[in-house]
Amino acid sequence: MKRVMVVCWGMLLLWSVVLALPQARAAEPVRFGVLNVLDTLPLQVAEHDGLFAAHGLDVELVPFASAMERDVAIQAGRLDGYFGDLIAALLLLQQGRPYPVGTVSYRTTPGQPMFGVALAPGYAQTHGSQLRGARIGYSRSTIMEYLLEKVTAANGLAPSDFKRIEIKKIPIRLQMLLSDQIDAAILPEPLLSLARLKGGPTAWTTEQLDLPLTVLCLHERYSRGEAEVFRSFMAAYREALEHLRAQPDQYRTLMAETCRIPKPLVQDFPVYEYPDPALPTEAEVQDVQDWMIHNDMLDASLPYAGVVVSIQP
Repeated sequence: MKRVMVVCWGMLLLWSVVLALPQARAAEPVRFGVLNVLDTLPLQVAEHDGLFAAHGLDVELVPFASAMERDVAIQAGRLDGYFGDLIAALLLLQQGRPYPVGTVSYRTTPGQPMFGVALAPGYAQTHGSQLRGARIGYSRSTIMEYLLEKVTAANGLAPSDFKRIEIKKIPIRLQMLLSDQIDAAILPEPLLSLARLKGGPTAWTTEQLDLPLTVLCLHERYSRGEAEVFRSFMAAYREALEHLRAQPDQYRTLMAETCRIPKPLVQDFPVYEYPDPALPTEAEVQDVQDWMIHNDMLDASLPYAGVVVSIQP
């Protein structure tokens, strides 16, 4: 009987010690919206290699076919964070969606064109790369319109020197380009390379502009207080960048599957190097806001402190 009581007391003592230990918090689910584009490869690596889980996070990457579908999900409160560009981020913040920018995910980098102006095969044969008077396909009120203005200005063209043809769906824009229905088009990679492969040479790229192109945004609740989720998310993201830099070819198949690399390009398309986490500068954010205000997309400039997180990524 005494032995039974000793065992019972021992178990009670052990249980009291366990209860006194700090309890591990269950990982808070984080639904993060992504598009199937090259800029999101580090996020795909973080999920593929289990890095989010290794840092105590339960992150689900939620793919969307378009930015519009992603924005609808954000407005409905179905996402905790998202991948996008500064224009989309500012529009959502203006609407009262509290998702500040946590880091730049990609910025224009020499040797790594992410956007560029491709020429129609027939136009290139007759005009070369001279775009004065050309009909250029684009999508209005998007990062591509912003970049089109930047790259044409950098090459000596004013907005009045060419005609803009709005073609929102990029695959249709590419098809119209290759069938000589337009003279040129601004395209993202890898479609810029696909156009070149099919006879539509690249006139200019944005790689020399030194601009933050895309960003990662998380709900503001994650960057308050000790910001544990935000810091863990960024730690996993940094580790994914290290994995990519150490063995880029190891992720070629993942890139082809998640970033929609066309089959003819899979073998040779480069695995890009992505920048370390950093916030866009106040001047960079203001430049985008000035452009948006000029184009009636933004009512007034938002304060920089409300656009970006209050801590360094």
